[in-house]
Amino acid sequence: MNRLEKLAVQLGMTTTEIMVTGFLLSGLVLGITVNLLTSSVNISRFTENDPKTLFSDTEIDSLLHEAAAMEAGGIAPTPEKQTPSQQNSPLSKTTSGSKVRFIDAGIDELTSIPGISKVLAGRLITFRKSRNGNIERFQDFLEVKGIGRKRLEILQQHLILQ
Repeated sequence: MNRLEKLAVQLGMTTTEIMVTGFLLSGLVLGITVNLLTSSVNISRFTENDPKTLFSDTEIDSLLHEAAAMEAGGIAPTPEKQTPSQQNSPLSKTTSGSKVRFIDAGIDELTSIPGISKVLAGRLITFRKSRNGNIERFQDFLEVKGIGRKRLEILQQHLILQ
């Protein structure tokens, strides 16, 4: 008996089954080897480069700006949408000292407030219409979905209720 027949008897398989299994296993090993060889080239591209060159200075600055804006409770505008005045004062959307009258404010005026998106501005306008413009306290804004204590403080700084 040759080795293949002895192995077939020990495993309880026919010689054809042993050959097919061997062919499939060799194909699997060959595929894994080829995959490892081709993927190691891609990995070496990243390991050879200096980590400092993966991001430019402007990209790092914009990421830090967005992180600072998120920590402050506002939503950082994208660089494409920023005006030159917004680039100089990164955390304020409205000019300092100017307040928006809530009774007649539109979506554009409300979105000029830091942390207020178009969706949230729409909710605020719907809330104003449901109350027929009769909002006496800032605490009433807590009924609007998306307004919590932090956003309420921001609204108090930028809105006038009368």
